Amino acid sequence: MTDSLLKNDVFDAVLAAPGVVLIRIISKPLGVFTIAARRALTAFLESAQRDHGARCVVLIGSGQAFSVGSNIREFEATAAWIEEARLVETKLNETIERGPVPVIAACNGHTLGGGMVLALACDFRIAGRSASFGVPEVKLGAMATATGTQRLPMLVGRGQALRLMLTGQTIGAEEAYRIGLVEELVGDDELEARALAVAGLIASQSPKAVAASRRSVSVGLRNGYQAGLLMEEEITVPLGLSNDAIEGKAAFIEKRPPRFV
Repeated sequence: MTDSLLKNDVFDAVLAAPGVVLIRIISKPLGVFTIAARRALTAFLESAQRDHGARCVVLIGSGQAFSVGSNIREFEATAAWIEEARLVETKLNETIERGPVPVIAACNGHTLGGGMVLALACDFRIAGRSASFGVPEVKLGAMATATGTQRLPMLVGRGQALRLMLTGQTIGAEEAYRIGLVEELVGDDELEARALAVAGLIASQSPKAVAASRRSVSVGLRNGYQAGLLMEEEITVPLGLSNDAIEGKAAFIEKRPPRFV
């Protein structure tokens, strides 16, 4: 099952399995993004559940790269352009985290700069063993903006984050896994299949429970432990009374797979 949903010069989206949308970054060179491309991807992600029944999204690159971030040829040394670029990129990354469905980053090669921040915004990362990671913006007189300076230390800690940001160095997939930048390592030829398998497993679960779990975790990490507990308190009763909960309990008692709508 592979139904085409949208294709442009930057990404190709297909329905790879029931509830699973695969978005492949195809722009050249090395998966670069313009401002317009980021807007287009944001719009698609915002509509993926509503228009295409997505319950999980896999984001993967092509060729030698997941993405190396912004297309530097588009850069304009004006305050207006820099601020517009920051806002558009930030909106894309926030849409991934706060959107209605989980997004898995399948990092297949160079995952650098804005491309790495894009991967950081995803719920978790699976990497091929030849993948590389880094935020080399310091070499260009810039920094890992658009949420990068916040997401990276939350994931790997202050010291490791600043080591990468201040040196601009690139690390391999093994080291990225060791410091907690990626959650799983697989062979390069296994990456897409593994990411789709995990996405399929997520898509088979209760959409309401998946959304509630993501929301509670995100609020707690952003706003602190007590805020996370308050979000749990707000969500738990409505979730327990939902159709998903009723169906899940009935399926367990009847010893059958649940049918979440």
